[in-house]
Amino acid sequence: MKAEIIRYYDSLARIYDKDRFSNSYGKYIHSQELKVLNKYLSKKKIDKNLDLACGTGRFLDFAKYGADISLEMIKLSRDKFPSKIIVHGDAEELRFEDKSFENVYSFHLLMHLDLETLTRIQKEVSRICKANGLFIFDIPSEKRRRLFGFKRTSWHGGYQISYDELKGIINNDWEIVDYHGVAFFPIHRIPKKFRKLFIPLDTIFCNSIFKEYSSHLIFILKKK
Repeated sequence: MKAEIIRYYDSLARIYDKDRFSNSYGKYIHSQELKVLNKYLSKKKIDKNLDLACGTGRFLDFAKYGADISLEMIKLSRDKFPSKIIVHGDAEELRFEDKSFENVYSFHLLMHLDLETLTRIQKEVSRICKANGLFIFDIPSEKRRRLFGFKRTSWHGGYQISYDELKGIINNDWEIVDYHGVAFFPIHRIPKKFRKLFIPLDTIFCNSIFKEYSSHLIFILKKK
């Protein structure tokens, strides 16, 4: 599966930004993800931050370091951010020393994997993260998918998790500080000309008591 993921993102790298985030759907998702990063991280204090699975560098403003398993993605992010330290690496076995970072964040990675791989990655992030550091990541909501009878058909975006399930696998390394929803409403079904208008309302629901029924969840973990 890992080799397939690498081939997929290598082939997509050149068109990734335009294909995924230049349209109204991508901008909708990006705006909600950005709100969460701005809440917990500062663009002025980035020297000890790592963007794990940094891709083309969509969120590299929040980190000095980036890592990705796709060499083609790395080429693009290095071109865009020549002053950043961007390395080729597997999230399960990173080439960084223990306690190298204050904060680690990762978007659109764990949704492609499984529980065993997620468990190994959070252990590896725990190893490289300092005490009280944050691990911020997104993943589809298990409750939302169960509600709509989702069936996994491929690795692409095929994995999901609930708050309780995550809490069970991170108990020795992290505490859950908070979590936020992304895309409470089915954005793809909303006419394009109205999507921007829905963002404020969607964001309210994504931070309400109903947030675990959002399409995706962004978890904020704190290293013990």
